[in-house]
Amino acid sequence: MRRRWLLIALAVVALAAGAGCLGSGTVSDQQLAQNATYDWNATEEANASVVVNATGGSYQAVLNVTGSNETELRFSQSSTFTGDQPVPIAAVQFRHPNGTVVNASAIDVSEGRDAVTVTLPGENGTFAYTAPMGSRSLGVPVVLSGASHEVVLPEGMRANLPVFGQVSPSGYERTVVDDRTHLHWSSVEANQLSVRYYLERDVYLFAGLVALAALVAVGGVVYFRLQIRRLEREREESGLDVNE
Repeated sequence: MRRRWLLIALAVVALAAGAGCLGSGTVSDQQLAQNATYDWNATEEANASVVVNATGGSYQAVLNVTGSNETELRFSQSSTFTGDQPVPIAAVQFRHPNGTVVNASAIDVSEGRDAVTVTLPGENGTFAYTAPMGSRSLGVPVVLSGASHEVVLPEGMRANLPVFGQVSPSGYERTVVDDRTHLHWSSVEANQLSVRYYLERDVYLFAGLVALAALVAVGGVVYFRLQIRRLEREREESGLDVNE
């Protein structure tokens, strides 16, 4: 009888693991405890509750949760093919209003099948984390719905030309400070901020290539017409009727 219950328990554990109920292993204790230096004054300087600093390869996010009544943050990213997936956050830290900063040892982080959940050590303070990003794209989960957000792109990057860049959701203000693009939303209700950006000089290179291709095309047309005229003259000189 005892053996039967043991087998049933093992079967339940196996099913839970197969269904992802035990987490997908996106984050580890080592990742969460990684060292990082955060700008704890970023939200005040940007006049935003959430500030995302994209540096290429990864981004740092600083979230001021004071007054938000949020003590539990859920980090999930959506994909057309895989659905909701947990965000692999790292280097988590929390700064209390008195200036005391604690790391992962004082922050409860759990991972489920579709999200990473962070339980903050206090209702007031600032939470910060690091997460990976694409070389020319950025996706940030919105965990403070309705709050103001600001995204700072890497130096020299832009996102204002529709063909090369894209920003979602709309309704943001764009400024450039010290060659870095700042995208500011006064309030965000979407589940995710998505930015596809480009290096500004790449646009000039592309425009130069297009202009060069256009010149080559025009030159080819001119050369073709000159050749036709030359052949017509040769036929006329040889006494042939060009209209035959």
